[in-house]
Amino acid sequence: MENLGWGIFLERWSAEWAAAPSTREELEEDGDIDFAAETIEAGLGFPPADEERITALERRLGARLPPSYRSFLAVSDGWRPAGIAVYLMGTTEGVHWHGDPMTMREMYESNLTATSPAREVLMAGMWSRALQLSLDSDMTDVLLDPGDVNAEGEWALYVYRGYSGEYPDRYESFGAFMRSVYAGFHRDNGADPGFVNDTTRALDASLERARVACLAGEDVDRQLEVLAEAVEYGRPRASKLHVQLTALLGTGGYFNGRGPLEDPLVGKEFVPLAAVQHIRTNSTDDRRFLTPFDEGEQEQAVALLARIRERTYVYEPPGPFGEAVVTAREQARWGDTDGAWRTVEAALADWEPYETDHVAPIGLLADPLLGPIVTPERGRRILSTPRGAGAAGPGEELTQGRPAAVPDGLTWLAEPTRRDHSYRFLLAEGVSPAELAERLGGETLLPPQNLVEGYPWHGMASRSPDRLGSCGAAGEEGRGAGWSFVFKDGTEPFPSRRVSPMGERASRGGGRSVLVWCEMHGNESVAFPDTFHLSYCEDGRERYGFTVQGKVTERSGDLPDTLDPGLFFPETESGTGRFGNESEGEQRALAAVAEMFGLSLPRFAIQHGRLHAVMTAPWVGPPVPGEPQLSFVRHRTPAPRTET
Repeated sequence: MENLGWGIFLERWSAEWAAAPSTREELEEDGDIDFAAETIEAGLGFPPADEERITALERRLGARLPPSYRSFLAVSDGWRPAGIAVYLMGTTEGVHWHGDPMTMREMYESNLTATSPAREVLMAGMWSRALQLSLDSDMTDVLLDPGDVNAEGEWALYVYRGYSGEYPDRYESFGAFMRSVYAGFHRDNGADPGFVNDTTRALDASLERARVACLAGEDVDRQLEVLAEAVEYGRPRASKLHVQLTALLGTGGYFNGRGPLEDPLVGKEFVPLAAVQHIRTNSTDDRRFLTPFDEGEQEQAVALLARIRERTYVYEPPGPFGEAVVTAREQARWGDTDGAWRTVEAALADWEPYETDHVAPIGLLADPLLGPIVTPERGRRILSTPRGAGAAGPGEELTQGRPAAVPDGLTWLAEPTRRDHSYRFLLAEGVSPAELAERLGGETLLPPQNLVEGYPWHGMASRSPDRLGSCGAAGEEGRGAGWSFVFKDGTEPFPSRRVSPMGERASRGGGRSVLVWCEMHGNESVAFPDTFHLSYCEDGRERYGFTVQGKVTERSGDLPDTLDPGLFFPETESGTGRFGNESEGEQRALAAVAEMFGLSLPRFAIQHGRLHAVMTAPWVGPPVPGEPQLSFVRHRTPAPRTET
């Protein structure tokens, strides 16, 4: 709303209150029609207080009033039903120092500690110095704090509801408080079709302009501000539009105003996203999620919630955009999450809304494979792209001129933030992920899972599945001409001379495979020394490799000069038994392997995406004679998600 002066603002509020259908109904509840008519005619305000009366009040209080309250009195000496259970407020004759009659300061100060925020310290002291503005209310105090003053000289205002037992609500000033109460008055009446006035018409017009601008991809932050104001004022449609933006930007919840599941906007966009949010916050009690659905929809809602929980839900929008989503899901489940995003992005112009108030494909966020690839940054890209009725041309034009995707390589596995880490991976050329799984002894592909879902929280790491994917372009069922991989983070300790022939199995039939097994602890542990192992195989035979483990370096086969371990771990080669700067040595080794074979592992897919998993044959063979046997349980907490 425009920033009106007190005169126009209060006059508008009073007139809208008098004309609201709910006002007469509430006043006539006691049956006194004459009283209701007189009250409505009087309005909410009072005659203004002149300068002499305001000055007299300041002399009585011994303080100059803050600007917004002082200027308010010059327009209206007080205010009647102000909402929030306050019936009379702010007259020059009635306001007084609060005095803390209930000794609230003592109670609040007893809860302070040496680390309490400054805001809590101010609030504790507020009770004994505040000015009481509410003169007739239902256990509600409206308090101006002269000890909490901003750069404009405004005193902070606190509203304390004695019946709630909660902390007071804080407002930056008296003016901010009055505008908030005015917005609350509109929220209380917004659903009434008879509540129409200049304010509602202006808000609805700005709401419609924002809707059109959203589809055109114009100034996302500005449209977000417009929609947020409409939500604050309780305008119909506002929440439905606003949540589509906040969901994609990662800053909001989900739409509570549900409708029939047969409505595609509800059943395919809002409710699946609500189910995802429900499972994240309340995974055991489903009653809250199911309550809004009528008896005929309960079974359907239960089934939907089960698919979301089991990660079998599939987002299926209509038209060409829906066809692109099918392709993107296939790319994402085999590890090409960047390619999946590019497929979705290129098809945005072909996206079709289900109805007028549908402005973005938020159902993507509920899909277990595509949801992880829509980061807040990419969500903003969706909102900034013309789509639906706002699209300017074919979707392919949206990505023209953008730089080609840069392969992730392998060195990200050795970033300093992963100082204490273990991982292993095997890449095989010219086979699909499913075929690679079969070669490694995995008979059944497990459903796609992320790093946390597939993590071996209990027991031996060897008993957990390896995650599976493709480094090249995957076609139908993941069949591609590039490299496929299996990857596991947090493996069991590397067993010298006992690695099973996984590379040989993966490369049979004339193929190639590369196996890397790395453990970095940054110490000189005898039981778990720092280790880097490489093995290269062709046509079912190991051709060369090396293992650097603690103080020992072993080589096998005809190692290329570019893969000599002395180039990566010179300290170990010199006999000191240390890797030196472990992260740099590991990075050099990984960079050489990536360059030698043209390899790259998809970072986002491995760290944040969902990939198929497989229980392979053991990577570790039985103990050799005379080798000590160790019994252990490994627990490693996965790193938190960071957006790309």
